[in-house]
Amino acid sequence: MRYVYVLDQEGKPLMPTCRFGKVRRMLKSGQAKAVSTLPFTIRLTYKPKTQSRQAVVVGFDPGRTNIGLAAVREDGTCLYRAHCTTRNKEIAKLMKDRLASRRASRRGERLARKRLAKKFHTTAKKLLKRILPGCKEPLAVKDIINTEARFNNRLRPQGWLTPSATQLLRTHLNLLKKIQKILLVTDVVAELNRFAFMQLDTPGVCKKNIDFTHGALYGTDGLHAAIREQQQGRCLLCGYREIEHFHHIIPRSKLGSNTIANLAGLCEKCHELVHKNAAAAEKLQEFKSGLEKKYGGTSVLNQIIPALMRTLSERFSGHAYATTGWQTKQFREDHELEKDHDIDAYCIAASILQQITTNISVESYEILQFRKHSRANIHHQTERTYKLGKELVAKNRHKRMDQKTDSLQEWYEDMFAKYGEKQANKLRSKLTVQKSTRHYNSKERLLPGTIFSYEGSRYVLTGQLTGGAYYRAYGQEKKNFPAKKVSIQCQNEGLVYVS
Repeated sequence: MRYVYVLDQEGKPLMPTCRFGKVRRMLKSGQAKAVSTLPFTIRLTYKPKTQSRQAVVVGFDPGRTNIGLAAVREDGTCLYRAHCTTRNKEIAKLMKDRLASRRASRRGERLARKRLAKKFHTTAKKLLKRILPGCKEPLAVKDIINTEARFNNRLRPQGWLTPSATQLLRTHLNLLKKIQKILLVTDVVAELNRFAFMQLDTPGVCKKNIDFTHGALYGTDGLHAAIREQQQGRCLLCGYREIEHFHHIIPRSKLGSNTIANLAGLCEKCHELVHKNAAAAEKLQEFKSGLEKKYGGTSVLNQIIPALMRTLSERFSGHAYATTGWQTKQFREDHELEKDHDIDAYCIAASILQQITTNISVESYEILQFRKHSRANIHHQTERTYKLGKELVAKNRHKRMDQKTDSLQEWYEDMFAKYGEKQANKLRSKLTVQKSTRHYNSKERLLPGTIFSYEGSRYVLTGQLTGGAYYRAYGQEKKNFPAKKVSIQCQNEGLVYVS
């Protein structure tokens, strides 16, 4: 069963209804207009004599990838259930790509200023010195790294969150706004959990028996002994021979730490192989990452939960509550409910109510988060390539940032070292060059998450084919929709109902 959500003339939410026959008659007679099809929402065109409004409690089951939502009436009837899948894991990669682009741009600007200084003979003949924040003595200009100086000049305000945590916090608040558009929310309940990573490492150990003042090395004979215990005394790469060396995955020369996460126990042969063979080094890094338990999701939740509760307390003064995971589990087991994100949200909301009868017959909605804004003018840019016959030998004249393949300069130096100058120049003259090209986005492009209709049915856009001639839709992987026969209903809103 699903409810029909009702709005008054001003667009303010009233109580939902399941009298579908009356809703059809009101739509046919013009007393109401359809606002949305998913969830189905109508707006009254007249002012009713009595406006039905009751207390509605919203429950949050916070998460990094999966968020559970539920709205419950005072008698325990569930009016709304939803499960949201976020895109929070993409944020770290996007920020890394953004950082690389900004570094490349700034590097180009610095080189341009140097060229102009040489051209107009304005270069400094003497090395000037500057005192940077955090430094007692002045440093020569040649020793100053711009990023370091910029970093020392930046102060983070109180309550600062990482970009991924900020995005996740806003996602939770935007989901609440989405519910407030169709229901009159009076109370909010969120599950308040602080994750202890030491307990997650040893799930069988009771929290009371853990001494959180001791770290991973407690109970061992030191760092090397802990690594031997982690790898069961065997070489991490081959798995057969005993540990003879402890290899730093990130070298100490590159500021690698002397911790369990950065050390791998190897035999003598594998240790020599790792230093000589790049493929073996990458393989070792993969093996080591598999040993480490990563709690990125729980770490982000630990950051946002205090800020989330603080924001909810400000918006719902005296009507914002918090529960624990243990209380949610107890309520679910007492009422014999299944384990799911939206059902947990129902348990969270209903746990603060008294003398209720559980009723979760309402169907759950599926919400998918899409990237709402993409202001990039350039879609992608191909790299300048150099081929010797049909073989690709190099990319770009000089190595760009994060480039793993050889540049033209590196390839030429290798040829020069192997065959000499004459033969290297001869090989370079035979190279075929394909210039770098840019591919631009159009201003009228549709972003994934756009809602369109085709032959009377609602679909959510996931991509375009053949230059926008065909659309792809969520849940319709094998079907293409011709753009000429499609009607756009709504642009991407970020959080989109997909089913």
